[in-house]
Amino acid sequence: MAFKFKIKITKTERRTALKIVILSLLFLMACGLGGIYGLYTAIRENLPSISTLEEFEPNIITSIYSEEGEVIGEFAIEKRVEIPYEEIPEILKNAIIATEDPRFYHHNGIDFRGILRAVREDIRLRLGRKPRKLQGGSTITQQLARLLFLTPRQTIRRKLKEALLALQIEKNYSKEKILTMYCNQFYLGHGVYGVEAASNLFFGKSVPELNLEESALITGIFRGPSVYSPYNRQELTLRRRNHVINRLVEEGYLLKEEGKELKEKPMKVLPLRRGKSEFAAFFLEEVRKYIEKNYGANALYREGLKVYTTLDPRLQQYAEDALRRGLRVMDKKLKWRKDKRNLLEEGVEVLEDVWLDSWIVPAVKAEEVVDAIVISVERSQALVKVKDYVGRMGNTDIAWTETKNLKSLMKNGDVIQVKIKGINEEKGELLVSLDQEPLVEGSFLALDPLTGEIKAMVGGYSFQRSKWNRATQALRQPGSAIKPILYTAAIENGFTPADIIVDEPTVFIDKWSGEPWEPPNYDDKYKGAVTVRKGLEESRNIVTAKLLEYISPQTGADYCRKFGITSPVYPYLSLSLGTFELSMLELVSAFSVFPNKGIRVNPYFIARIEDKEGNILEESKIEVEEVITPQIAYMMTYLLQGVIQRGTGWQASFLTKDKNLAGKTGTSDDWADAWFLGFSPSLCAGVWVGHETKISLGEKQSGAIVALPIWIEFFQKVIESEKKRAEEEGREFEIEEFEVPPNLSFVEIDRKTGLLATPFCLFPFKEVFLPGTEPNRFCSHEDHMMILDYYSMKSKEEE
Repeated sequence: MAFKFKIKITKTERRTALKIVILSLLFLMACGLGGIYGLYTAIRENLPSISTLEEFEPNIITSIYSEEGEVIGEFAIEKRVEIPYEEIPEILKNAIIATEDPRFYHHNGIDFRGILRAVREDIRLRLGRKPRKLQGGSTITQQLARLLFLTPRQTIRRKLKEALLALQIEKNYSKEKILTMYCNQFYLGHGVYGVEAASNLFFGKSVPELNLEESALITGIFRGPSVYSPYNRQELTLRRRNHVINRLVEEGYLLKEEGKELKEKPMKVLPLRRGKSEFAAFFLEEVRKYIEKNYGANALYREGLKVYTTLDPRLQQYAEDALRRGLRVMDKKLKWRKDKRNLLEEGVEVLEDVWLDSWIVPAVKAEEVVDAIVISVERSQALVKVKDYVGRMGNTDIAWTETKNLKSLMKNGDVIQVKIKGINEEKGELLVSLDQEPLVEGSFLALDPLTGEIKAMVGGYSFQRSKWNRATQALRQPGSAIKPILYTAAIENGFTPADIIVDEPTVFIDKWSGEPWEPPNYDDKYKGAVTVRKGLEESRNIVTAKLLEYISPQTGADYCRKFGITSPVYPYLSLSLGTFELSMLELVSAFSVFPNKGIRVNPYFIARIEDKEGNILEESKIEVEEVITPQIAYMMTYLLQGVIQRGTGWQASFLTKDKNLAGKTGTSDDWADAWFLGFSPSLCAGVWVGHETKISLGEKQSGAIVALPIWIEFFQKVIESEKKRAEEEGREFEIEEFEVPPNLSFVEIDRKTGLLATPFCLFPFKEVFLPGTEPNRFCSHEDHMMILDYYSMKSKEEE
């Protein structure tokens, strides 16, 4: 039995109930709006100020420039190079916009259409129960706001902050500025930040040089550098690149056919673990140490300094090539060493898959000496892997090892060095010959004597092998290379180039110790009465020792310091043989006095330093010192020209038809150090070769044999490049001349006797003198015959 109840509600009660419902709804709405406003106020109050964008200073690479303004090195904690909007190619801009924010130019920071599209996609994925990641719908501006100001955590609070910041950024900055910041700030994996650093890492080129598929690859990585890597996840990254290409097609930037063709192209990137370039490595290390010492590590690695140096890349390359080649030639005299690394013994299973750290780029060039992996070896032929090529070597390519059996030299898996003789790009094959990394070391330094600017510096065979800079840090005995300074002292203290000194076995009594000292000549031969000129040209030790004894060892030591040598120099007679130690930089700087008319300019390698805004922080100041008069400087230059024309440096004489050159060889005790220092009117350069442990280079391995060929190759390339430049500029090649100062007297003398020349003289020569010091007697027939008889007698004794 059912009961029905009827409740009768009056009109007044109904109105009251309606009022209560309405008031309740209004109260709830007020509470909701209040909560939202409170949340908005709280978020707004804690919102970072976008004004910090103006002050935002990312860690920027410090760039090192050559004298021509070319970047030769970089220092940074983060690999980041900022690039202006104008240099970002349209293909990259289009790829980023098409993929990340198609309506970038049509919204004010928040793309509501994009948000609805993302929500719709999320619902579709949820209903389909597919593995998914929520679509964010974030614009480029929102992504930038999140990167610079917020955490990546996906919360409502963070998304609201992101939206508000995006609106503010759009209000205060142009679209061009926003896109530029986007391209420069994002991390793109493997330690690089921004598109320029990524372009250099992946492709070895600058952003303006990127093609479309390369731009698509970089664009694809923006979404997740930890996920998309062309090195770690190739297939996934290739699909991501192709997705970017699809987006370009969908947004009308590419035709469908173009997109299809691009997607079929392989993904090519440079090897990740490739070695660093050795170019100017020792020079750059000197720059690094200077900046860190004077400005601090923070400025060096974070503040984007611009350091303009004095380095001439052309001369630097000539110096590196000449020194490396010379050291390899020297090392080959010591024959083949079986001290090679073997990859099979290190556990490598597939030799063909190995990429050596020293292979910087896949390309090869003729005459390059490069590491190679032995793939197979027989008695008369070996196959080696060189980067992406296969090299072939026959037993005629190992002649210097004095064997024709390749199997006696190497085995599978050995890492050796080869020289590339020929390249077949179509087959990917090379013809190579066997080479070897030398154990002997060396250094090279070239500077402009007029300005003191260091133009080239090589501190050793390989910076990767040893960072010790033998051009600036190593102290070695100069041997006979010190003699020009001592001869300068003699000329200023009364001697002339024509004075006679007897070259004969001599016992000197050391003033300090009282002990007898009997120095030999380097060739163990003695020439009797010789001129001062001949003593220097042929580097006669006895002549130099006698000159030093005449003027006093103290005077010799004083002149060394006068020429800028700061290493300790003691006033012993052995100073005449260069038995003290100094640096390459000291000696080259001292030699620069001669071509610079007696003026020594302090060497320097940094022209100026700017901050990232271009404000000059430091600019070089040339410091000069008058060491000797222009007349004495020219006289010594004239004497040192004779060293190359007739003396110990005669091998370089063929160069003098195109350039005026002067120089001096140097060899220390037991053939431990080999030197050559030489100069033209505008360039002074020195070479040193020796072992780290100061052991002998080998019997008769003098400066003329070991160091001079390196110096010759360098100057030969300098002359060739100057001729080529003159030809390109449509002008005649001119030979530089050493300028002759006034108040000098040129007199024709007999080169053997040092007396004024007559028709009886067989060796006439125009010599230079200070006025009033010329010879006052003519050479007679008797004088000449006496000299000839003496030489004839000495020759018979030596036989």
